Amino acid sequence: MELKNYQQVGINWLNVLYQNKLSCILADEMGLGKTCQVIAFMAHLKQVNEPGPHLVIVPSSTLENWLREFKKFCPSLVVKAYYGSQREREDIRYDLESTHYDVLVTTYNLATGAPADFKFLKHCDFNMIVYDEGHLLKNSTSDRYTKLMRLKAKFRLLLTGTPLQNNLKELVSLLSFMLPNLFSERREDLHGLFNKKASTINADEDYNPLLSQQAIAKAKTMMTPFVLRRKKSQVLTHLPGKTNQIKYCELTSSQKEIYLEHLNRGRATRKERERRKLLTGKEAEKARDEPITSSSNVMMALRKAALHPLLFRKLYDEEKLKQMAKDIMKEPEYVEANEQYIYEDMEVMSDYELNNLCVKFPTLSKYVLEDKEWLNSGKVGLLMDHIKEIMARKERVLVFSLFTQMLDILEKVLTIGNIKFLRLDGQTSVDTRQDLIDTFYDDDTIPVFLLSTKAGGFGINLVAANNVVIFDQSFNPHDDRQAEDRAHRVGQTSEVLVTRFISKGTIEENMLQLAENKLQLDQSISSIEVSESKMEDKAVSM
Repeated sequence: MELKNYQQVGINWLNVLYQNKLSCILADEMGLGKTCQVIAFMAHLKQVNEPGPHLVIVPSSTLENWLREFKKFCPSLVVKAYYGSQREREDIRYDLESTHYDVLVTTYNLATGAPADFKFLKHCDFNMIVYDEGHLLKNSTSDRYTKLMRLKAKFRLLLTGTPLQNNLKELVSLLSFMLPNLFSERREDLHGLFNKKASTINADEDYNPLLSQQAIAKAKTMMTPFVLRRKKSQVLTHLPGKTNQIKYCELTSSQKEIYLEHLNRGRATRKERERRKLLTGKEAEKARDEPITSSSNVMMALRKAALHPLLFRKLYDEEKLKQMAKDIMKEPEYVEANEQYIYEDMEVMSDYELNNLCVKFPTLSKYVLEDKEWLNSGKVGLLMDHIKEIMARKERVLVFSLFTQMLDILEKVLTIGNIKFLRLDGQTSVDTRQDLIDTFYDDDTIPVFLLSTKAGGFGINLVAANNVVIFDQSFNPHDDRQAEDRAHRVGQTSEVLVTRFISKGTIEENMLQLAENKLQLDQSISSIEVSESKMEDKAVSM
């Protein structure tokens, strides 16, 4: 295995902390080969007779990739996968009792899921446990965090390209997980210091508690001994550049109408809340019993309106729904159903969902939406133009969305445009994921890969594309950064263009400002450096 200089430094750093029995966080920016460094470190431990077994816990989407990387970089390590059906896992547990292995790889869902799986792992005596995409442990009150804390290991190694995602409080959770003896007792005090959330009001640090100099200084002091973070701009001088651009999209008239409707509803809700605060006695009691729209529902509606009108019910009016409820009664599946109940079910569905019914059942085929309705979105029109420009350059593009229904709509849009594509989301099986990635690499006639931001952002290498579209952004900007770095990583040979689509005059502009503030926090405290000369003095043998 040929390691780059910064990777050798990383392995030496891991060895220093391992020898001193201090768990740690390897937080190199995405695309710098954290997986490779971990495998090399495990190979070193085997070479110096530090016995395993080791456990590697990963998101389901990266399981196959980890197994492939072990085979590629260090085939001498005996690696077993703990994954499969309930019966298959029973057989694996039985086999492992009498089989030597160096590394066991499993998923977060399995490690914290069925009692039999958790019990098996809890009773194993691991030398090292590696937590890939370790920012998944940022919530110290979650069941996942609590269960994984109970797994035994002499050394814990947390891998994340984004140690700071939303606030400094999450950093305390990660450090407490890795080094409970050092941080757990003072966790509440530290949470009090760091319990600040990002603000979109003022990005100036004098007014923004998120960027308090006291908190930043404290965080740097805490992180320096236990966290190693290098950025691509520091160590990969040969990596092609990455350009970010924003394309502002005008809402269509349909979108404007929907957006304004929900914006006014949100304002009315806020006024009603303020009114209720002033009530006393019986009036206050009565008001408590009356439901009120939650602000989170209003925000989600505004986000959806900024995407596509088909995510609401506007085209299928009440008269059409009544006729559809009558017509669908002719289907064998609905012969004995209640027509009124069918109508009531349809009433709460979106145009997108209702169209799916019309496609599924022949008796409703006359109600299928025309192609023009799928294109009736400012973002969709701009995206199609953008994709055609990319195809004209003979390049390829990854398109990320947080919403699977939006990916469904984009599938239809690409089909209308006769553009070939692949798709990967949270419902894609582990086995199929790698096949899709291989297909995208092998078939350069497929210009578009649709991915859900969460599922497609973890540990997937897609350098076959050099264009990335963030169709809708996350409140957590690091989710979008992870998505970008599926293309901008080691192996990329072309300049990468990342394009964010923002609907003008909507909540998306506020989200963009919030994201910039959060990224500024990461930039403020991530200037943690390790002396390469000191690490090289302690070089490990490979």
